[in-house]
Amino acid sequence: MQEYTGISNERIRDLFASGTGYETPKVDVRASVFKDGRILMVREKIDGAWSLPGGWADVNTSVSESAARECFEEAGARVKPKRVIIIHQADKHYDFPYPFTIYKIFVECELIENRFSANTETLAADFFAIDSLPPLSNERNTREQIEICFEAKKHELFETVFD
Repeated sequence: MQEYTGISNERIRDLFASGTGYETPKVDVRASVFKDGRILMVREKIDGAWSLPGGWADVNTSVSESAARECFEEAGARVKPKRVIIIHQADKHYDFPYPFTIYKIFVECELIENRFSANTETLAADFFAIDSLPPLSNERNTREQIEICFEAKKHELFETVFD
């Protein structure tokens, strides 16, 4: 595993230590939330870069519940999930290897209200136009994925992009 991914044996052991049984894909849910033609992003504490609000789906929660929870926890945004716009297998769209499979699910959400407050995961939340995106947390989302979110927002009958 270390030879394939370049990840240290210690890190691989930590990643798999809590898992039992058959390894199944992890699910990362990202929310695409717009206001005045700009997309909501959060500044990650882990790397100081920006991403769409999101994170691992919790056990016994749906994709829409996960999107709404992550928006509230990371951006202080109350949202109503509307539709899935992207489902990507991470290793097909990112330049770094993972020792397990990750499905990235991007959900378009309607903004109800937004009041950012200090939290354990993010430093800030703001809305950005496609031509003025901040430095991206590329492990969480790519420019291409954000561009797809902007494209989906333009079309009510947008066809989900998936691998």
